[in-house]
Amino acid sequence: MKNLKSCEWLAEHLEQVQVLDAGIVKPGVASPYSPAAIIQGAKRFDISGALTQSDAPLPNTMCDGAQFQANMRQLGINQNDTVVVYDDLGLFSAARAWWMFKSMGFTHVYVLDGGLPRWQALGLPTTSSYAINDLIGDFVAKPQSGYFIDSQQVLAAINDDSVCLLDARGAKRFSGEDPEPRQNMRSGHIPNSKNLPYTELLDQNGLLKSVEQLQALFAERGITDQALQFSCGSGVTACILAMAADECGYQKLSVYDGSWSEWGLPSELPVATGN
Repeated sequence: MKNLKSCEWLAEHLEQVQVLDAGIVKPGVASPYSPAAIIQGAKRFDISGALTQSDAPLPNTMCDGAQFQANMRQLGINQNDTVVVYDDLGLFSAARAWWMFKSMGFTHVYVLDGGLPRWQALGLPTTSSYAINDLIGDFVAKPQSGYFIDSQQVLAAINDDSVCLLDARGAKRFSGEDPEPRQNMRSGHIPNSKNLPYTELLDQNGLLKSVEQLQALFAERGITDQALQFSCGSGVTACILAMAADECGYQKLSVYDGSWSEWGLPSELPVATGN
């Protein structure tokens, strides 16, 4: 797959690539991020901290180009580097890091298939601390339009048949049967959106399913050649759907950055329930 690297591949190229831990704490968890281990040589890609827009009221809001560039340079990332991102849950937040890089015009970025659990299962080298960078990188952020969209862009497309919004949350959160993990949130989903839980994209080993299997999942939702918007709880697992859609050759892909952490707030934005 064009957007993924296997753990076996990374083990063979560990000294030639930049490895970034993009794990985050799930909503509702109060403790700080503390992975069971760190892949040898990895640096910290802090989605929920250093790479969140500082004045944003919503969690995990994408920062601007200047902030992203400054952080990548501090991590020693160069324009010609190959970057492999992973998370500690297998595939949860790594695709968000991949999407963030892509939105900044950087293309040599890949997601580690299976993440830290797969790496550990194979007995590959880990450590207890992140690598320290001595050199400032020359990364240049080139923000691309359309990668991230806001609530008004989603609202404007609700009744547009040429656009389909896919929601990566679990089925019971989508239907409104289960309460949201964040407090004071309405339950349900964006009207006319379709549910494709990100967990359905993974096989029993936590690896991304084949392109043929992914294409079948999109086809089951009636997706043809529409522009695709992706939503979830806070714009993180939505990026897994975006990555899968990109693998399948879909174009015109956008992630709703605020996702349900914005749409689900008490407001006049419409909410639907049921399937």
